[in-house]
Amino acid sequence: MAIFTNDYKQPANGSVTIVAQGTKVKGEVDIDCHLHVDGMLEGTIHSSSTVVIGKNGVVVGDLVAARLVVSGKFMGNAQADLIEIMPFGYVDGKIVSAELVIERKGILSGESRPKGEMSSNLLQDKSPETPILAPKDKANDPS
Repeated sequence: MAIFTNDYKQPANGSVTIVAQGTKVKGEVDIDCHLHVDGMLEGTIHSSSTVVIGKNGVVVGDLVAARLVVSGKFMGNAQADLIEIMPFGYVDGKIVSAELVIERKGILSGESRPKGEMSSNLLQDKSPETPILAPKDKANDPS
């Protein structure tokens, strides 16, 4: 089974959870084994292992894992020791990692910070963005 390529090895106990193409999952996932997403997962993922988003996979939400490998699409906030964006992988959001690898033709649209004390609260910061310019006050506008 060619789920993992390169050095993506299955854990010693052989446990891998797969969200197959055509499957939609919504909610919170707490997992200790590898997670491979080829379908759609919307919500929160907490993993002490590797999360792989396959070429057809889409994950929307917050993710905390030891390792994140993106070949499909990830939109949200992610924190991992290692984040890898593979060719044609797409990440949009805020990410925090000790190590970030973006392969050729991989896309990161958003914000990346190194894992450490200064960035540990990045995923908890849900405050709305402050506009750069305040809207015009029509009562005091001479035009």
